[in-house]
Amino acid sequence: MARYLIDTDVMVDVSRRIAVAATYVDSLDDITISIITAHELIVGARNQRDADGIDSLINTFPVHADLGAQITGLAYELLKRYAKSDGLRTFDALIAATAITEGLTLVSKNRKHFQMIGELPLEIPSY
Repeated sequence: MARYLIDTDVMVDVSRRIAVAATYVDSLDDITISIITAHELIVGARNQRDADGIDSLINTFPVHADLGAQITGLAYELLKRYAKSDGLRTFDALIAATAITEGLTLVSKNRKHFQMIGELPLEIPSY
């Protein structure tokens, strides 16, 4: 059974109540989100009402919050390899490193952000 890490862009769609995004995420067996995704979502809140809704959404998913030395070290290595050549950003590197380290398939619509990382299992939703 595959295990999935849901990227921020997909979670934004779910938070916006895009039905096909929610249906897609619900169709996956074993899912989690990164604490980085939770951070990105809460920062994107426009007001306290949005923040409360996002907090409720985040609390419905298991959150991988352990960014230990293995994940942060791998994120550093990914940034050394891909930041200049491919534009990899810090939060994306941490999310990718979490997926790789934990043996998760990253679900993201942002192929460009992650496609260069050969060891990263990546699934691009078709919704």
